Formats: sequence, C-alpha cells, structure tokens
Amino acid sequence: MDSEDPTAEDVERATNLCVKWLAQRGRSRHELHAALERKGFTEPVCERALARVAELGYLDDTRFARNQAELLLGRGRHGPRAVEERLLAHGLSPEAVSDAVASVSGELGFDPERAARQVLAQRGFAERVLPPKERARAARLLFSRGFSEELIHRLLGDATLEPSGPDD
Repeated sequence: MDSEDPTAEDVERATNLCVKWLAQRGRSRHELHAALERKGFTEPVCERALARVAELGYLDDTRFARNQAELLLGRGRHGPRAVEERLLAHGLSPEAVSDAVASVSGELGFDPERAARQVLAQRGFAERVLPPKERARAARLLFSRGFSEELIHRLLGDATLEPSGPDD
C-alpha cells in the first residue's frame, strides 16, 4: 500500500475513531489529528477522516471554543486570560479563542471582579485585612487563575506577584 494513497478502510477506521472520541467529550481538530497520528494513521488518512467528521457536523472548532469558554467562564473560577490559555492549549487559533472568550463573556455577563472575589472567598481571603504574605498569596492565586494584574491590584492593593522566599 502506498503511504500517500489512503484506503477507504483506513479512512473509515479513522473516522469512526474520531466519532467515538467526540462522543466521549468535545475535542478540537488539533487534538483529533494528534490522536490519529498517535494511532499510526498517515497524514492523508487523518485529513480525509477529519474532513469527513467536519462534513457530518461533529467537528467544529468555533463551536468547541465557545462551549469550552462558556463552561470555564460560567463556573466563575477562572479569568479570561486563563480561559484563553486553556483554549490555545487545545490547538485553537488565537483569533477563534479571543472571539469565543469575548462573545461568551458578553453573553454570560461575566464580571471578572465578582468572579475574583468569589475565588478569594472560597480560599478564605475575603472579608478581612490580609497581612502582606497572605495578600501576596491571594494575588498569586488570582494571577494563576487568569485575572488581570489591574484587577488584582484593585482588589488587594500592592501585593507582590513574586513567590515568597524562605524568609517570608
């Protein structure tokens, strides 16, 4: 068999695998492509299978980005930057990611400050004056969750985002 000439059987097997994986959870085109390659399928087989799955309506990176953004922002535990980073890790284009996060933020009425306050409250950093070490820990928590430095400064003041040293 010529490796550049995909057989109908190979394409069908790859297509069926993609449908199976998509039935388990949403995935991006990039993720499916990588999974097919790991299974040993050639590039032409991967491309034809992915085209077929997209043609059937099962694969849509724009829909995937919106669904993931809605899920992550809706939980209120992550800021927009963290959601964008997670979507980029799925191999989505930066344009699709920023469009999805912006539109979903607007639709949900996502309020980063309210979400950040909720994160702080869940970790016991709310409704009290924080000593410098705890304020820095709270700032690092918010930063790691994708909240902007401006918002962190507004909520916590001049908390350093640098890791604490052994003397702290």
